Amino acid sequence: MDGVSLPVSMMTRKGRHNWMEERRGSLMIVATVLATMSFQIAINPPGGVWQSNSDAEQGCEPGKTCHAGTSVFAFGDSKQRTKFGIFMQLCTISFTASLGTIILLICVVSLRNKLIMWFLTILMFISLVCTAGAYAICIFMILEPLGGQVLLAASIYAWFWVGFTVLVCVGFLCRLAFLFLKKCFRFFCCR
Repeated sequence: MDGVSLPVSMMTRKGRHNWMEERRGSLMIVATVLATMSFQIAINPPGGVWQSNSDAEQGCEPGKTCHAGTSVFAFGDSKQRTKFGIFMQLCTISFTASLGTIILLICVVSLRNKLIMWFLTILMFISLVCTAGAYAICIFMILEPLGGQVLLAASIYAWFWVGFTVLVCVGFLCRLAFLFLKKCFRFFCCR
């Protein structure tokens, strides 16, 4: 390898690169970035926050007072409230899955166990899909007044992610079923 060698900690007994450590590092980076993004969204929501207590004259829903520091979308227009609630739930799921992955990678996980690596990968998949869903809903909330082509593009984006998620889930389930059948076959045939 032209004088370049890998550290001893990155090599296995057979001299091959230790892909488990690489995967652990990749999962840690992705989880950290997603947790940071989700946290930032929670403290700085789309549309901003009310800067002072507001009433209907300043854009708050009639008959209500919007308090300083609360989300404009959550407490302003009643049409946006449902979308904002779904948006925040998706961000919370993404944040929780990312933090769970970080905690497991730091404290608990033995990376030699393929089942645990599958679990961590699925947690990151859930976090990524929830982030993509939150993005789509955010586009609907922010750009809805523009109408037409913007909503069509956001709809196509949302349906792409729905289809992609279903496709990946089917792939996960097929692979899991294959591994399960392989284990059963070995158990019953090779006793």
